[in-house]
Amino acid sequence: MASLGPPPADLDLTATRAPEMIGVLSTTWSLAIIAIGLRLWSRRLMRSRLWLDDWLILVSVLWSGSFMFMITCWMVRHGFGRHVWAAPPEATKVWAIGLFIAEITYTLSLVFVKYSILAFYWRVFGAQRSIRIPIWVLAGMVLAWGASVILVSIFQCLPVQAFWQRFDFVAPLPAEAYHCGVDDNDFFNGNAIPNIITDVMIMALPVPYIWKLYMPRAQKVAITSVFVVGIFVTIISIVRFTFVLRVDLTSPDITWNFVDTQMWTSLEGNVATVCACLPSLKPILNLLVYGSVESKPEPSNRAARGTLVTIGGSGESRKNRSRTAQGMRGSTSKHATETYSDEHPFAQLADDDSMTRGRATELQTL
Repeated sequence: MASLGPPPADLDLTATRAPEMIGVLSTTWSLAIIAIGLRLWSRRLMRSRLWLDDWLILVSVLWSGSFMFMITCWMVRHGFGRHVWAAPPEATKVWAIGLFIAEITYTLSLVFVKYSILAFYWRVFGAQRSIRIPIWVLAGMVLAWGASVILVSIFQCLPVQAFWQRFDFVAPLPAEAYHCGVDDNDFFNGNAIPNIITDVMIMALPVPYIWKLYMPRAQKVAITSVFVVGIFVTIISIVRFTFVLRVDLTSPDITWNFVDTQMWTSLEGNVATVCACLPSLKPILNLLVYGSVESKPEPSNRAARGTLVTIGGSGESRKNRSRTAQGMRGSTSKHATETYSDEHPFAQLADDDSMTRGRATELQTL
């Protein structure tokens, strides 16, 4: 890192971006908390237990909260968001420690968001065998990305504490006392690019299966739109990537120049959490529109509503459907019928080969 020389003559040393950072980080994290709260309320309305995808999203928001509180409650107090010449002497060291922690918490937050989405896909579309292998492949890719980013974050400098001690202007670490074998810019690029790729793949995965659902085309478009809105997270990832490309880690004014990158990093994780919760909020929308947690069926479809797929024969009785749902989940919940509808919040899918052997009737729509 370049030594701290005199500030540029035209630099406003009274400027601070702390209020902007605190506002963006706290507001977006609060929105993520609200989205999760509504998601849990939806579960309560449906009298359903929490599923794996719900627990994963809860873990994710804890990591993103750690990221947010670290910046707003600690780093800002030590000069982050101000020009380094107007910040406390320890500002650059605190920034480096914060960056070290942020790399880990940011990665864990996104890993758990991605796993929550994949677990949701498994729960909703698991009847389609053809989607299981792509889910496992994406899960492996996410795990490999997350593990590699965290390991490189921890061991990019030896000893580990050299990562932040080299930025200490008060007691600088001699160059011969440590070795940092990872180029910071290359690391940021290698972090961001696979993240964007997996985002796109995860968002695109369910689209073909949605169009196999037995429901009106307008509802298919609506459900597809809910999933595709997640592409907004990818846009944020790309914007963040542009700031990562522009940041100069050799500049002495790192406490000011790195603000945009940290804000967009936090924004990405929080918006990803909100988007991951959207498909689970349909019961609340139904309650607002129809006064009931279930979609209001058309009169002509009342008798067929909730009917299982028929392959060359009549549909099962409601009692048998309830037992079938229990068997599929391996659960003996007394709310089998309700949790069955929540386990498959869109529609029950026919197996790929069975669709060609008989007439499939409409099941349970959103």
